[in-house]
Amino acid sequence: MTSQNSTSTIVKDFNGVKVHTFLAPYEAAANATHIIETENKLVLIDTHFLTPLAQAFKGYALSLNKPIDRIFISHGHPDHYFGLASAFSEYAAFTLQGIDKVIAEWGPQMIKNQKPMFGDLIPNEVVVPKHTLMPNTEEVIDGLTYQYELVEGAESEAQLLIKLPQIGVIIAQDLVYSGVHLWLGMGWFDKWISELENVLKADGYNYILAGHGLPCGKDEVMNCIYYLKIAKELYSENPTAEEFKTQLLAKYPYRESPMMFDMYLGFLFGQMSSH
Repeated sequence: MTSQNSTSTIVKDFNGVKVHTFLAPYEAAANATHIIETENKLVLIDTHFLTPLAQAFKGYALSLNKPIDRIFISHGHPDHYFGLASAFSEYAAFTLQGIDKVIAEWGPQMIKNQKPMFGDLIPNEVVVPKHTLMPNTEEVIDGLTYQYELVEGAESEAQLLIKLPQIGVIIAQDLVYSGVHLWLGMGWFDKWISELENVLKADGYNYILAGHGLPCGKDEVMNCIYYLKIAKELYSENPTAEEFKTQLLAKYPYRESPMMFDMYLGFLFGQMSSH
């Protein structure tokens, strides 16, 4: 698979529970959305940034010929929720309490910021999840247990992490970047590393769904930890944004989606406000 592929789909069968990953091209930051398919229902994770990708993801979900029970939105970055408006507005959307407020507050500004570049490729409005979850709770959906956890101060201010203990799957989303450059806009290196170490300690969970890139195992979690440690060291030397980009690219020439730097350097180096 190369960055020139339009989209890619990966399916993993856990004794009848199928986990689908719908991956955007690497040249479009390799956004990864997922479907948890049980006997009678589908549960979707995130919705993409660009409208054509959101609509393609919806088409793939509908092709499975099972009802979409709900959509989980992992956090308040627009590459994960813009697709709610452009493709999934008729479905029930859930997120952690507080993330809904981030989307409501910042979403319209994100559209305003991105419209000059993307035009009709992104929606004209924001759809805010109407259903909220509390951390450290769980529920059973079509026989499968979903455990909800809050991750704070890592890649974003707050993120929903979901564990599926019956099949050993962690839906980590943007806590883990698999094979692509990490979005480091918040600069919270130490807290992010700590949260990744918690993933490593989670016994029995060996299939991890990333928010960007392919599903992975804990070796890629370690790779993210190493990446963050190197990035932290480089950043501590007070480089310019361009120096930081050049040095980190040299350290990781084989990671995909180098456009990630252009998406976050303005945040990391104080030229743009959060989100």
